[in-house]
Amino acid sequence: MQTLLLGYGDIADRVAQRLSGQNEQVTGVCRTPESKPVRQGVNLVAADLNSEQELYQLFQNKWDNVVITLTPAKGAEDSYHQGYVVPCRHLQQVLSQQRHQPNIIYVSSTGVYAQRDGEWIDENSATEPTSDSGKALLQAESIINALPGQTSILRCSGIYGEGRDFLLRQLTQGNVQLRDSWTNRIHQDDVAGFIVHLLTQVNQPKPVYLVNDDEPVKQYEVYQWLAEQLGIELAGNINKKVGPRGSKRCMNKGLKDSGYQLQYANFREGYAPVIKQWQR
Repeated sequence: MQTLLLGYGDIADRVAQRLSGQNEQVTGVCRTPESKPVRQGVNLVAADLNSEQELYQLFQNKWDNVVITLTPAKGAEDSYHQGYVVPCRHLQQVLSQQRHQPNIIYVSSTGVYAQRDGEWIDENSATEPTSDSGKALLQAESIINALPGQTSILRCSGIYGEGRDFLLRQLTQGNVQLRDSWTNRIHQDDVAGFIVHLLTQVNQPKPVYLVNDDEPVKQYEVYQWLAEQLGIELAGNINKKVGPRGSKRCMNKGLKDSGYQLQYANFREGYAPVIKQWQR
């Protein structure tokens, strides 16, 4: 099985390590391969995903699977449009000229949802984003959905894990605003693990999956628990106003029904090793 990873950041690197460990053929694509860690069995190539010509050259090979993990374009005023929509449009053009159609997994975000009242969300819930980033994410999804081959969109909640220490830095800097909003998250190892599970264990993946752990939790509860683990006294009132990310509770029934077992079922399990690394 030949898998192409378009966009080679942390998640793609974790996917690559898992696939190469199963003797799969893996190629990762990014602008600067020399800046990435060398992995046995993983071939890294340089390409600009905003260039249709460079994408066309990549697809001279008949890939079995394509995993797309994009990021906002650095320095661009419309960073989400340039980082997500434009590469997907180029991919659509390239694949329209191909007879062979690979299976595609596209990593998106729960940012396509705008619910603010603590609603339970599943794959069929309304997607009516109000932010520019959410609108761009949804537009990119629609392009992927229109591709002729088998496609699966993974709407990930907030991704965390070793090296993603934003909340810990906020706490130690005393820069925390507690909110009474529902939040959702997923450990980076579970994002990668679920992608590999779909590629290797599921014959017909669903068109859309919500990717989050088992426990939606109030934002202030996460900070309170982290502060307790770090021995930090957390002061301040809890703001009842919903923040810019909304307030929703994401289900993961589709993920569970696929047979995938979470490595970290909740934020406490997932943050324990993160805190240990942070305190070294």
